Amino acid sequence: MASIDLTIVPVHQHGADPSAHHRGLSGTTRKFGVEPRDHAIGRSRGGLTTKNHLVCDGKGRAVAFILTHGQTADTSMLADAFEQIRVPGKAGRPRTRPDRVMADKGHPSKANRVWLRERGIAATIPE
Repeated sequence: MASIDLTIVPVHQHGADPSAHHRGLSGTTRKFGVEPRDHAIGRSRGGLTTKNHLVCDGKGRAVAFILTHGQTADTSMLADAFEQIRVPGKAGRPRTRPDRVMADKGHPSKANRVWLRERGIAATIPE
């Protein structure tokens, strides 16, 4: 069994240098300024934020982690997070799929349910 959830982390006031935005010193230009993509700093209703998506096994151990921009939709990262799972066993290939997934109301899209069903993974996700 695996479960997925996320947390939103506000960027510290010194985390994104606003003067670099004006001088064009970092990364590619986006709607909200200039920032390298690997910083995963985005804008949401709470200001500059990042999102941490974490997949845990049935015992609460982390098996996958993705860092995304604050404006990234919660539901769009389920497949990407589960693609990161690699749990080595005593022999053979690492396990890459759980038998069941538990998620909160942030992940109920039809695309997620289809993706899980195609892989034979049972889902417990509220509508």
